[in-house]
Amino acid sequence: MAAACAVLSIFVIARRWAFIGEGISHSGFGGAGTAWLLALVSPSLDRPWVVYASVVVFCVLTALAIGKLSRGQRVTSDAAIGIFLVASLAWGFLAQRVYLHFNHAVPVGFDTLLFGDSRGIGIEYAVLAVAISVAVLGTVAALGKEIVAYCFDPQLAETSGVRAGFVHYLLMVLLAAVIVAGVRVVGSVLVTALLVLPGAAAKLLTDRLSRSMTIAVAIALIGAVGGILLSLRWTFIPAGAAIVLLLFVEFLIAYAASRTTRVSASA
Repeated sequence: MAAACAVLSIFVIARRWAFIGEGISHSGFGGAGTAWLLALVSPSLDRPWVVYASVVVFCVLTALAIGKLSRGQRVTSDAAIGIFLVASLAWGFLAQRVYLHFNHAVPVGFDTLLFGDSRGIGIEYAVLAVAISVAVLGTVAALGKEIVAYCFDPQLAETSGVRAGFVHYLLMVLLAAVIVAGVRVVGSVLVTALLVLPGAAAKLLTDRLSRSMTIAVAIALIGAVGGILLSLRWTFIPAGAAIVLLLFVEFLIAYAASRTTRVSASA
């Protein structure tokens, strides 16, 4: 997952989609809220897999909706993200309060959606997360030239024969896929960091695309492995928060290194 998010973070930074992870991940609350309300009507649906399936559906649909709005000229990408973010959060929290009022209990998956729970992940979910990550990396490898052309100059790419609309929506679906997988580990509050910090740090260190991807993957792996090891060593430390803070420290190191290089070059 760290490698898949790191590769996509290069395109996220290039397209200035830094907050798209927030919009898509928080839309999961809308899906969870819908599942919680359905559970009030039919208690047999009050199961974790129903909640997670609803989260997946809502994340994918929101990603496509954001892509649809941001493709036109009437609504900017940041406005589209903000619209779905606040609406999904409001619907999810409303449903959570309704569920709490009638059942006198916190609905299934509420804390996990917010903050993640790496210790509660079973082997089935781990295999699914790996499969999603491999599929994302394989798709990027197969369509790398088209994706790069679109991200850095959409108009030129389209005039050159690249199916810009297809690539646009494909990126949205890929982002939704890694967000759905990542939200169980770091939660919707922190999942955006996985799609922003590796690419932002790599961009400070090099302008070459192939090198920046390698650096971004290395940064993501160091943060992910380091955060998990810290959580295993000190069990009171949540893995998600540790991963994000390590990524932030790596970004600060990259920023300091880039400034030092510029000062040396100008001297």
